[in-house]
Amino acid sequence: MSNAVSLLATLLTAAPQRSVVLVLLLGLFPFSALAEGARWNLQTSAGFDAYLNKYHLAVDDTTEALSEFNIAATIDGRSARRTNHQWHFRTEISGGSELFRELLDTSYRWRPDAGDPRLRLDLVGLGRQFQSGTSYTLSSDNVEGRADLRAYPWYGKHALLDLRLAARILDYETPSTLEQDYNQSKVGGFIRGRDTFERSWRLGAFVGQRTYPDSSAIDREFLILEGDYDQATEAADIRFYQRSERRLIEDETTRPSAWSHWTELELALASGPGKVVLQGYSEIWNYDEEYGAYFDSWRLEGEFGYRWGTLMDSTWQLLMALENLSAGDSPEAYSQASIRGSFESYAYPFTGVIALGYGQRWYSDQGTIDETDVSLDYSDFSFFEIWVMASWAINDHLSFDLIANYQPETHTEQTDDMALGFGSLRLVWRP
Repeated sequence: MSNAVSLLATLLTAAPQRSVVLVLLLGLFPFSALAEGARWNLQTSAGFDAYLNKYHLAVDDTTEALSEFNIAATIDGRSARRTNHQWHFRTEISGGSELFRELLDTSYRWRPDAGDPRLRLDLVGLGRQFQSGTSYTLSSDNVEGRADLRAYPWYGKHALLDLRLAARILDYETPSTLEQDYNQSKVGGFIRGRDTFERSWRLGAFVGQRTYPDSSAIDREFLILEGDYDQATEAADIRFYQRSERRLIEDETTRPSAWSHWTELELALASGPGKVVLQGYSEIWNYDEEYGAYFDSWRLEGEFGYRWGTLMDSTWQLLMALENLSAGDSPEAYSQASIRGSFESYAYPFTGVIALGYGQRWYSDQGTIDETDVSLDYSDFSFFEIWVMASWAINDHLSFDLIANYQPETHTEQTDDMALGFGSLRLVWRP
């Protein structure tokens, strides 16, 4: 325990003290620690993160690589299970050769007589400080905060009322064109079903605004309509999700106002030892006025395949996928076909997911779009992708945690070839 305390002290004194996250951490932790019946967990880790970006610039191959050694400590605490006032507290501090990070994630729930919740408050704070003279020199230190207040004033036999008030702030020490401060707030609510564990649904709306202190021309007001439905039985699993958003931009000459619609439909029908899987996704953008990079579009994706295994042990999945982006005269319009496979395991000692994919994309028009003196070319390409998020337990207290993603593209125009990758490997100790 003394080693962990020394580690925390080192990280706290090394990181810049302007972070709001650290102020909240130091202020809230002593009060939370006094709660009776609280359960606490300390976790420390040392890891190596690496990013890779390979592409062609003019006639030269360019490879950008960024790697970092880091060390982190996490404290996680929560109240007793059956109490009127339930809380959860998590804080993490990490320091590395490239940057320092701080996280505070805390929540409170009021549950009279340990029954249904009537009030919930969630607070999240993030701080990032980039080391000078490193690969991150073009990025600015920043602090982000999120608050979400929920109230449940009415419970019926089959439904309940969920009212929400949320706020978010992002503050950069040195704002720029790509990194801009903003403040966001929204208010709304849902009607949610509470019939059975096998079925759930909700329907609601939000109104809100986002303001940019250094660029008020892109300030926006928005209306969000959202709903979803889930049902799981032995014969079939059904999931439907719909979100529609109306954005009103302050200055239409900088960015047009728009409607956007996102739809998801997933079906899994029992067949033999597993389930036949059908999935569909739709994304629509409809602008009040089309110009520049803002054009009406409709992206439609469908997947068909088979899934077998058990959720508590391991699950295999193999899917064929078709995707199409309709975008009028824009050269970004394309069609795509791919095959995807995945493996998920939740059995000790290996837990995680491994996903592989291979496909081909064809652009409708092998053309060029000019944006503010920048020429963007589009050429057909084949791609391979791998995604891994896994944890392998060496024993009850020590494990290796791995997150990795790699996606190379091979274009008909060789100068368009590129590859993106990310990897993080950590040795984690949990008491």
